[in-house]
Amino acid sequence: MKPFAFILPCLVTVFFSCSSPGQPEITRSLPADSVIPEKKMMSLLVDVHLLEGGLMVERNRGEVDNKFNQEAYRKLFLKYHITSSQFIRNMGYYQNDAVNFTRIYDTVIQRINRLKKAKV
Repeated sequence: MKPFAFILPCLVTVFFSCSSPGQPEITRSLPADSVIPEKKMMSLLVDVHLLEGGLMVERNRGEVDNKFNQEAYRKLFLKYHITSSQFIRNMGYYQNDAVNFTRIYDTVIQRINRLKKAKV
């Protein structure tokens, strides 16, 4: 098994299993105007995983602190014109439909693999 194929699912699990008391509760449904469209969500998830990969490398070097992590995510969410709470609520929304969520993540993984191949 390629290391990347193992790392991505681990990142996904760790990233979304962590929660803190200040985070909004994940909801089963969202108002239509609050749902991030699937294509945008896919692009956002690709960027989230690329960011997490970069942060993981920096953490292993001991060069990243919590303030840096927060700033990196703030910039990412600004790029997509969303807030962290919108992202969390939308993750909960999409996770409630396992078949659709799996399809979304299959696309995200394909995109990341294409990016990886393009850089080799």
